[in-house]
Amino acid sequence: MVKKIALKETQAPYSLSLDESQLAEGPVILEREGQPVAAVIPIAEYERFRAWKEEQAWRRKHKEHLQALRAEREAFLRLKPQLLKTHKGLFVAIHHGEVVDCDADNQELAKRVMTRFKDEVVYIHEVSEEPRVLELPSPELVRNA
Repeated sequence: MVKKIALKETQAPYSLSLDESQLAEGPVILEREGQPVAAVIPIAEYERFRAWKEEQAWRRKHKEHLQALRAEREAFLRLKPQLLKTHKGLFVAIHHGEVVDCDADNQELAKRVMTRFKDEVVYIHEVSEEPRVLELPSPELVRNA
């Protein structure tokens, strides 16, 4: 059940006397001139809301980063024919669709790129004719008879 409290003075500080049992019944809505302006909820409910809000922000940022990474990969694939002539065997860093750095050592390249571009999306890939294929052994399933 929602309890409503009308705020009468617009600038006056308020002191509300609420105990946890009142909050257990539902939120307390504060109104000014008949319009809701705030809600008082239990701290546990607020913490759940805050955690949900942070997760939503993280998901949005993650989605944006994945989209940016796809765009940088597409740029790499578009540039690859020219890169095979100029950077074959090297790792290149692609940022905003352009090569911004290269190195034979991908870790050194990554360090420089991370220092220079901080949290921005940069695609790093080796320039080679064939994609590198890694073979991973599959676990065997054994049936007990």
